[in-house]
Amino acid sequence: MNINDIHNVILFYINKEQQGFVTHEEIDEVLDRAQMTLFNQYHTNPKIPANTQIELYGDSQRIDDALSPFKAKYTFNAGASPSGVITLPANYQHLIALYTTVYNSTLGRNVYSAVQVLAEDELIERLESQVIPISADDPVAIMNSNNLIQLFPEVASTGAVYYFKRPAVPVFGYTQSGRTITYNAGTSTQLEWRDQDINNIIVIALQYYGLNMNAQDIVQFGQVKEAQGQ
Repeated sequence: MNINDIHNVILFYINKEQQGFVTHEEIDEVLDRAQMTLFNQYHTNPKIPANTQIELYGDSQRIDDALSPFKAKYTFNAGASPSGVITLPANYQHLIALYTTVYNSTLGRNVYSAVQVLAEDELIERLESQVIPISADDPVAIMNSNNLIQLFPEVASTGAVYYFKRPAVPVFGYTQSGRTITYNAGTSTQLEWRDQDINNIIVIALQYYGLNMNAQDIVQFGQVKEAQGQ
């Protein structure tokens, strides 16, 4: 479902309920808020709206698939991580996994080490631990403000961060002549979600306009329009 179809669905229900005039720019803003609501709910919040899945990321293949378009990888090297500080990309939202690599001369290859991200109180205990001391082969980390990760030991490191990126902000591109608006796919930014999840985004967006629909309503609307050849 492209951004033009999505806007048409929303405008249909708004006009049907006589909710007043809204611009395409306003719909884009509401869609972005709605998709971020769904993104956060799928990732962290069990209070999923009606007619959507209640499992969270890692608990269900359905939710894993829904979030798969937003998986990203950031590779860092020693030059980019002075003192073990990793600056995350601007589109970073949630951490999935983190690892470092250290060359082992005995093995003649890089050794990959998963990095455990700790809370500050846990970090203090680990730094003082004689049983499981931190090392380049067994590092830990904490999350700092401003999208920074601090590795321990605090040395320049090489590795990668797997994370969820922010979904693209939707844009309905168009040209206008008088009152006639013509959709322009070339200047539009599409939602990156699968159609099943786009239906849920539309449901949430309509709630901003005081309309309580469900995902099945959206599916049925699409089926009717398809049958009509629209």
